Amino acid sequence: MKRQLISLMIILPLLSLFSTLEVYAQDGVPKLTGTEPAPKSNKTGARDTKSPSHAPANPKLALGEGKNGRLDPKSSDKNADGSFYEEMILNAKSDDWLTFHIEGESPLLGLQILDKNNAEVPVAKDPSGDFKINTPTGGVPVDGEYRVRVTGVLIGKSASPFKINVIRLGLTVMAYVERFNQINSNFRESDPASVEETVTKLEELGRDDSSRSTAFELLGRIYLDIRQDIAKAEAAMEQAIKAKGVALIRISFDNQWRRMAKMKSGNYGFEDARSGWLKIGPGQITISDLSNKPLASLSGLQIKDLLKTPVAAYNMVSITADNTRKPYVFAPKTMQMAEADLIIRLIQNHVVGKTN
Repeated sequence: MKRQLISLMIILPLLSLFSTLEVYAQDGVPKLTGTEPAPKSNKTGARDTKSPSHAPANPKLALGEGKNGRLDPKSSDKNADGSFYEEMILNAKSDDWLTFHIEGESPLLGLQILDKNNAEVPVAKDPSGDFKINTPTGGVPVDGEYRVRVTGVLIGKSASPFKINVIRLGLTVMAYVERFNQINSNFRESDPASVEETVTKLEELGRDDSSRSTAFELLGRIYLDIRQDIAKAEAAMEQAIKAKGVALIRISFDNQWRRMAKMKSGNYGFEDARSGWLKIGPGQITISDLSNKPLASLSGLQIKDLLKTPVAAYNMVSITADNTRKPYVFAPKTMQMAEADLIIRLIQNHVVGKTN
C-alpha cells in the first residue's frame, strides 16, 4: 500500500507537466482549458472563414478622361432630399480652371463637390449645360482631393447611365493675372539676363494656359524686337491671335499717311514721322500711337488691297480700305523685308476677308 501511494505521488506531477507542454506546443503561450471561445458560425451553422468585407474605393476622375457611371436605385447612395448619387475622387489644384461636362439620359443630372471636411464647394451651371466652380477665385479652395458626385432623381426602378468629363481649361483668372503681372513687372528690356528669364517664364505660362493671350503678346514682341527671331515671333503671335488677342508690332508712319520720300539730307524718311503700334487680331487691325490712342481701325471686309511697298532699301506696307481717300502706309520698326512679310502674312491669314 505504501509502495502504491509513492508511485501515485510520482506519476501525478509528470502528467501535469506533459499537459502544460502540450498547450505550449500548440500556441506558444499557456492556456487554461475550458476558456477558449467557441468558433463563430454563419447562418448555416458552418464556421465563417472569410475576412471582414471592406467597401470598394471610389473611382478616380482624371482630367480630360471621361468616366462612365450610372445612377441605380439598387446600388447608388441617396441624399437627404431623395436624389441618388454616384461619388468619385478628383485631385485638383486651386489654380486650375475646370469645367464639368455630364451627359446622360436624364435631363435632371446635377453635380456636387465636397472637400475632405465634407464642406460643399459651390458650383453653377453655365448656358452650355456644363458645370463650373463658383467660388470667388473660380477654383477649388485648396489643392487636394475632392469628392465629386453626379446626382439625379430616378423615376421607377430603372438605372440611369451617365458620363462625366472634367476638362481643364487653363488657369483661373486670378492665378493667370497674378503670374503675368509679376513676370511683366520684373522684365527689363536692356538686361539680357532679365530677357532670358522673362522668355522662360512666359513660355511656362503659355504652356499652363494657352487660352489667354497676354503671355503670347509679350513673347512675340520680345522675339521680334529684341531677339529678332522672325519664326518664333510669328509662332507666338499666331498663338496670341488664336487666343483672341493681338499680334503687337512697332511701326513708324507719316502723320498724313504719306509715303516715305528722300529728304534734304539725302536720306529716305517720313516727312512728319510718327511711331505707333499695329495690332493684328481676329478679323480686325488697329493702328494706334504709342499711348494706344486709336488712329485707324479696319475689319477684314473693309480691306481691299494689301501690298508690300519697297522704297530704296526700306520696306513698307500699304493698306487700301473702303471709304478712305488714301492708303495707310507704314513701315515696320526694322524696315526689313522679313518683318514686312510677317505683317502681310498675319493680316492675310487672320484679317482679310474675315468678319469680327
